[in-house]
Amino acid sequence: MSTIADSNAFRDRDRLLPQHQAALTLLQARLSDPETTGLSWLDLACGRGQIILSLDTNLSGQARGKISFCAYDIDQQYARETERAAARLKFADLRVHVGALSDFNQILPPAMRFDFITLNNTVHEIEPSHLAELLASCLGRLTNTGRLFIYDMDRITPHELGAIPWTRDDMRRIVHRLLDALGASEYRPEIGLWNHRTCNGWNVQIERHHLRVSPEQLLERAKDAVRAASEEILNLMRRRLSDCRSSLETLTKFGAQTEEEEREKEGLLYELWALSRALERAG
Repeated sequence: MSTIADSNAFRDRDRLLPQHQAALTLLQARLSDPETTGLSWLDLACGRGQIILSLDTNLSGQARGKISFCAYDIDQQYARETERAAARLKFADLRVHVGALSDFNQILPPAMRFDFITLNNTVHEIEPSHLAELLASCLGRLTNTGRLFIYDMDRITPHELGAIPWTRDDMRRIVHRLLDALGASEYRPEIGLWNHRTCNGWNVQIERHHLRVSPEQLLERAKDAVRAASEEILNLMRRRLSDCRSSLETLTKFGAQTEEEEREKEGLLYELWALSRALERAG
């Protein structure tokens, strides 16, 4: 899975992003449980380590000492920055891996399981043909009481060439299709929608024990689940591409009359390229 050249990792020690605050609140609650003596955390696409920059003020040294932290990113420099930030937090264990996101399940040791997996601000950069497999791989890496936390935006500002931002409703359809095929059709995790100044954000949490399928069943059904969710993704992209072309056809005929319509036209052109490219790659 290649990177998108227009994307960049955010880093500001004095600013805690809302999505990171949400994830860390969940982490704080889990670590406050007296029965939690250790917690394994995988931060996929860790970027420059923004999510852990404020942990020294948000978690006590005792709580941080329970965490086995594993950071993973495609960018070696970003991984180094995250490792440098993590080293001063005195985690129980620290591991850093570098590789394409689509390869993380092969790069990490097969026996590694995690109580908490975070995937923040990254889904829009993932090749759609790999998205379903990545989600299934994350679920397969959770412990019996593990939780997957995903957050992303439904629109990217400024635009990133090749990125496909998914809406809350898109992600609901993808997640539901995946869970149905895994045999967890009764589980419907809520997908939140959050208003920001320039876009909306969405988040989903998937808890392993709510799937009510054994590790063996999860492994056995994973291939069919990936196929079903990938089919849903293809259908969503085809529908969006058709809508995009219709909107551009209207703008071609009547022109952009306002600044808002000019911005809409620019966004539609980015979307046209990203969707056309992704569908062509998917065959």
